[in-house]
Amino acid sequence: MAESIRNKFFSGLAWTFAQSVAVRALSMIITIILARLLMPEDYGLIGMLSIFIAISEVFIQSGFGQALIQKSNCTDDDFSTAFYFNVGVSILIYVVLFFLAPFIADFYHEPKLVILTRILSLNFILGSLNVVQQSKLKKDLNFKPLAIISFLCTFISGVVGVTMAYCGFGVWALVGQSLSSTLMRVFFFPVFTKWHPNRPFNLQSFHHLWGFGSKILVTGIIDVIVANLSNILIGRFYNKTQVGYFTKARSLSDIPAMTMSSVLGTVLYPVLSEIHNDETRHATVYKRVSRNAVLFTFPVMILIALLAKPIIIILFTEKWAPAIPLLQALLLARCFLTLNIINANMLQSRGDTKLYMNLYIITGIVSLVAVVASIPLGVQAMAWATFISGLFYYALFAIVIDKKIGYSFLQQLWDWRMIFLSLILMSICVFFSIHWISNFWVQLLMGTLVGACVYLGCCMNFHLFDQDMIKAIKTKLGIKF
Repeated sequence: MAESIRNKFFSGLAWTFAQSVAVRALSMIITIILARLLMPEDYGLIGMLSIFIAISEVFIQSGFGQALIQKSNCTDDDFSTAFYFNVGVSILIYVVLFFLAPFIADFYHEPKLVILTRILSLNFILGSLNVVQQSKLKKDLNFKPLAIISFLCTFISGVVGVTMAYCGFGVWALVGQSLSSTLMRVFFFPVFTKWHPNRPFNLQSFHHLWGFGSKILVTGIIDVIVANLSNILIGRFYNKTQVGYFTKARSLSDIPAMTMSSVLGTVLYPVLSEIHNDETRHATVYKRVSRNAVLFTFPVMILIALLAKPIIIILFTEKWAPAIPLLQALLLARCFLTLNIINANMLQSRGDTKLYMNLYIITGIVSLVAVVASIPLGVQAMAWATFISGLFYYALFAIVIDKKIGYSFLQQLWDWRMIFLSLILMSICVFFSIHWISNFWVQLLMGTLVGACVYLGCCMNFHLFDQDMIKAIKTKLGIKF
């Protein structure tokens, strides 16, 4: 049994990592092309709608996807009931947003948002059609179809978006990209899963799923409000151009952060759910995954932050230069994202959804206060407020995890001390290696080489790599040396 879980974990990890790297790389290429063709104002208009879109998506998911994964023995009644509920809620949300569109436009003083809201909101109905299929694949730890679907949808929607942008459609290129991606998922998921609702709505199944999923729903709503609050406030108190800079900086910081986070979040939750009754294994998996998350995530985020200026200027041109300090702040904030997702998965897999919800409410209040207090200080201060929120989120959850498995916040920092020393040495070397170089291309090349060499050298010298994980991955990939 243990070996089966281990094999499923590393197989899922391999496919999910391959998906994330391929999709993020492809997304980055598409992002670069679109950013060169479009203006910050175009991204700003979409950014103003981000919170309404995100909250609606949470309502559609309703935590039912997580509930299906967490439940040990799901029946066709469970899957069908979740499907009907998701579709019904999505239609209701679309109707509400359709009539709220004029009020949203008035709030931002942007008349274009009326039609944008009504068209973009079609995503909710389309997206609700494949929530169950996606959860079913994750529950079965069958990540290969997820990887293929994600790549195909990203590629097709990217072609649509770039073509529309090149033809001068402006902000509608972003709308077309989003809608085409969701539409492709509606087509591909039934093809790969061979599943369709075959049972009537079951009230008993609904009550069981809602009992777990409702807590996830509340935490999800708080999460998206906090994550998108800056966009609302910037759009209300500043302008759509500033929203565009902030939106672009956040989307760029999400690329490296979400690559690792999506890998761990997708694979780790179903694995932890399967072993949640074994306290020792639960704790062991948590410690090893957390340490490796810091080892691989932090250097990438910090290195990109150090090289943010040449990256932005080279890839996106000077018109996006105001996004540089925002990107640096958000990258450092995103360092905690992977750890926070691991902590969330730890509590959810144990069924501690009420505790998880209460913690999220506390962190949401702190984040709200931090962002609102930073409004008079400018957009850059609002970006740093997200860093403070992320740090508080991690510290609070670490305290709770300590109560569950006896692994304290100070123990974690002590176990990671040599990783932090390696990061400090890397940062110092990169800073001084590019400080007197004026050419952006040379800065990017030199900084990357110096950062990679120094950090890898420190890792090998301090024996930081997880040898058991390396051996397992080598075995999985058939590498002999």
